[in-house]
Amino acid sequence: MFGKVLAATLLAAGALAAAAPAASAAPVKADDFGACMDYAVGAYDIEPWLAHDACDASSFEECYWVLRRAYVPAHVAGTACRLSFD
Repeated sequence: MFGKVLAATLLAAGALAAAAPAASAAPVKADDFGACMDYAVGAYDIEPWLAHDACDASSFEECYWVLRRAYVPAHVAGTACRLSFD
């Protein structure tokens, strides 16, 4: 009897978990210092101090060249800076 109750409880718990809405990530928007940092540090393992200097720059071009002078690939620098300045 106990096994049947336990099985029914586990099935009910699984059904509730499956029915719970999935947590959706907040959409990434431009002009977002945090998104720039997350992309640079999280996705491409750029040193945090370098990513901070770039993402906190006053213009897209300055951000881009901070990263490029450190030999960050052009497509990575462009994408990270676009997140901060588009």
